[in-house]
Formats: sequence, structure tokens, C-alpha cells
Amino acid sequence: MRFSTSGFFAALLLGSAFFAASSAQAAFYGNFAGSTVNFIDVQDQNGLFGAPTASGDSLDFSPNTFEAICPGAPSCPPSPVLVDDTLTITIQANSGSFIDDILLTEAGDTTLTSFLDAFAATSVTATVFIDIFEIDGVSVNNINGNAAMTFTNGGEFETTDEGTGTHIWTGLLLIDLDQIIANAGGSGRATRVQLNLDNTLVAFAASGASARIEKKDIDGLAITIVPEPGTALLMGLGLAGLAGFRRSGRH
Repeated sequence: MRFSTSGFFAALLLGSAFFAASSAQAAFYGNFAGSTVNFIDVQDQNGLFGAPTASGDSLDFSPNTFEAICPGAPSCPPSPVLVDDTLTITIQANSGSFIDDILLTEAGDTTLTSFLDAFAATSVTATVFIDIFEIDGVSVNNINGNAAMTFTNGGEFETTDEGTGTHIWTGLLLIDLDQIIANAGGSGRATRVQLNLDNTLVAFAASGASARIEKKDIDGLAITIVPEPGTALLMGLGLAGLAGFRRSGRH
């Protein structure tokens, strides 16, 4: 039986208390210069992503404390452990440059153990909210969208399907800013964009089992401004399915 956030696992989440990392605290990392853009006011709600480094037009995070473990909190099991963090970044194009596509990639692993077939499961999700504040250098309002990152195995792992042991997972999302602008009835090219990335890890284990999921300390998260043509890169990576954007604004 595969658990999902719409089935068995959702019932656990609704009926249980959550436990986040007790040492989490907000972090402000500041500004980082890229080749054709600047990453401005990089903020981390719970400080779990870790300070980033800039390379070209990519901002890379290497977290070392972003993990959910069960058993790993006093009341787990029977309650799941949920660890959540939100990253906020403003991306400003340099003069003469534009922001057409943004590629987000993530990586991590999960380890499941079980004694006498006890059930254990983990999940990873990431939702990105996008606000476009400038088009062709001119301020605009109410041009936004959101999308969910696509993960290995749908971001879900359990002893009854994947088995025990350590499993590597990755996540990918290509954000097409031109399409967001077109969906809002606008035209032109984005020059200032804000991203809010909400990342959640969940671990659950019945008595006699254990579960751990974490973002890797290397390649944990990379946010890259994609040079044109973005469509060619998308096809080359085999990510055509990630181009489908959910056309809904943030509420």
C-alpha cells in the first residue's frame, strides 16, 4: 500500500501533533551577486537551508540540519515528525538583462528500518510562490503564480513499497516567467522576481520501525537562472512535464 498525503498519511497528519526542530531560528543571509542577476534579501524562516554560495547565476544551499527523524522526538511514534522551512529570495536582473526561466533542483536521502514488518514512511514536498514585481524595468502588481516541485517517487517512500535501507531522492522544477506574465494578460520580460519556497519533510514510524529523511549537505538546493533558450534546456533534461504551471495566484 502506498501512502499519500490524500490517504493514510494524511489521516496521520490531521490526527497528530507535529514536532519541528527545536533549535530552528530565522536567518538573514543578505545579498549575493550573480553574473546577470543579483540575489537580494535572502532570508530563511527557520535557518535550516544554511547560508548559500553564488556561482555564475546560481545560488546553492548546502543544509546540514534540515531533517525529520522518527523516532527522534519524545512522542514519535505514534505522531509523525514534520520539519518545515520557508526560503525567500528576490532576484533582480542587471541592466540590459532579463529573467526568463528559473530552475530549482533539490537532493536528499531517506533511511527506513523495520523489525517484524513494522511500517515506516517519509515524504518531501516543496511549493514555490512566485511574484513578479518588474517587467522591462517597470513596476507591476498582481502578477504571480505557484507550482509544486516534482520529486522521485512523488516524494514518498515507505517500507511496504521501497523497502528498508537508504533511498536517494531528487526534485526538479522549471519556472517559466514568460508564461506567468502571459497568463496574467501581460507582455514583456521579467526583471525583478520574488520566490517563496516552502519545503516540508515528514517522517513516520510505527513501533518497531524508524524513519529519517533529510536534505543533503551537498546539492541540497540550487536556484539557477536559465540562459535562453530555456525550452531547449527543458527538453534536454527530459523535464517537459515540469513545464505545466498551476495557474493560480497566491492567496
